[in-house]
Amino acid sequence: MTTNFEQFKENLLMYGADVRKWPKDIRSSGLKAPDRFPELQKLVADAERFEGVLKTRKYEEPSRDLADRIIAAALPKKKEAQRKLGMFFSEVLREFSLSRRAFAAVSVSLIFTLIIGFTIGFSNPSGNASVEQYQTSLEDFLNYEGDVL
Repeated sequence: MTTNFEQFKENLLMYGADVRKWPKDIRSSGLKAPDRFPELQKLVADAERFEGVLKTRKYEEPSRDLADRIIAAALPKKKEAQRKLGMFFSEVLREFSLSRRAFAAVSVSLIFTLIIGFTIGFSNPSGNASVEQYQTSLEDFLNYEGDVL
């Protein structure tokens, strides 16, 4: 059985750079393949260097809080903006420690104040411009210093 270029690369990744340790049925063709494909000799040399680096690498003990950090990172996180606004209101309510009845009274009074404010704001006649004022302003704009734009 002969090994082509792609098969050799796959076997190199699966079984390692030492072709003598490959399974028996592909070992003999794996030993002959680098002779037929010179590019494979470079791949084998690269794989041997990489395995050498992996063997010299020291094992580091994981920290004691590794499991806690993994679990904390995996927990779903709320959006910060929503959380901050919600936390602000909940802290304010906790600070005053209102009962349900008092909370309802405060909510109703705030809504009532808001409605009154909008009513006053939209009913104020001083903010409305009359049609004549609008036309005059438009005429002044179009006839700036006697020139018609």
